[in-house]
Amino acid sequence: MNNADQIEYWNGPAGQKWVDQSNRLDAMLAPFADKVIAAADLKSGEAVMDIGCGAGALNLRAAAKVGAAHGALGVDVSAPLIALARARAAEANAPARFELADASVFTAPDPVGIVISRFGVMFFEDPAPAFANIRQSVKPDGRLAFICWQALSLNDWALAPLQAAMAFLKEAPAPADPTAPGPFAFHDKDRVARILSDAGWANVSIDPVETAIILPGDDVETTAKFMMQLGPLSRLLAAQGIDEAQVEAALITLMQDHKKPDGRIAMKSACWMVSADNA
Repeated sequence: MNNADQIEYWNGPAGQKWVDQSNRLDAMLAPFADKVIAAADLKSGEAVMDIGCGAGALNLRAAAKVGAAHGALGVDVSAPLIALARARAAEANAPARFELADASVFTAPDPVGIVISRFGVMFFEDPAPAFANIRQSVKPDGRLAFICWQALSLNDWALAPLQAAMAFLKEAPAPADPTAPGPFAFHDKDRVARILSDAGWANVSIDPVETAIILPGDDVETTAKFMMQLGPLSRLLAAQGIDEAQVEAALITLMQDHKKPDGRIAMKSACWMVSADNA
C-alpha cells in the first residue's frame, strides 16, 4: 500500500500547524472524542490501539480509562504530532505509548482488545487492506470504534471557508474525487460498511452524529483567522495566490449568522459513529 502522499503531507507544514494549534483543535473535537469513548465502552485492564492518534488527546483519555496494565498505544504517520503526544504523556505520567508508523502496515507488538479513532482513519490510499491489516492486531473477540465525517456539504464549519473564497478564485478548483484520502473520504456509509466487511470485520454498525461544533476563538475575527490556517482553504489560497484579507473579510461576514451570545461561533457538523467486531 502506498500512503506516501499522506505521510509527506502530515510531516510537512500541515503537521506542524496541527502541533501549533493542538490545544484549540483538541478542545474543538472533544465532544467527538466523548462519542468514541462512550461507544468503545473501555474496560479496566484492556489493551487499546488508537489509529491516526495525532497529538494523543483520545489515546490519553483511553489510557486513563484502561489503566497501566496494558495501557493505550497511539499510531500516527506524523513525526511532529507523535513527538507532541509523547511529551504530553510524559508530562501526565500516563500509561500511553505512541508509535510513528503507518497503520496500514503496522502490527501491534501485542494483540489489543479494541481499536479506536477520532477522525484518523479516512486517509488510507487503499482502505480495505488497511483495515484488514489493523484487524490482525486485534484479539479474536476484539472490536472497533471510530468516528468520521459525513459529506462536506453537511459540515458547515468546513464548507463556510470554501464558500467565502469562491468569489475570489482565479480559476475553479478541479473536481475532487469524493473517495480520495482525506477528511470526508468516508462520507458514504454504505461504502464504509463495504470496506469494513471486505476487511473481515463483522456486525458493522454506522449511526449518525449531528451536532453543532464550537469553533476556536472568542470572537468572529479570531475564529476566521483560525479557519484560514488549516484545512482545504489554506491550500487553495496558497495554490492560487488569493488575497487573504478579502477572503477573511468575506468569512467574517458569512459567520455572523452563526455567532452565539458569548461571541463564539457554532456551526453544523455531521459525522458517522462506526463500530464493528473482529470476525
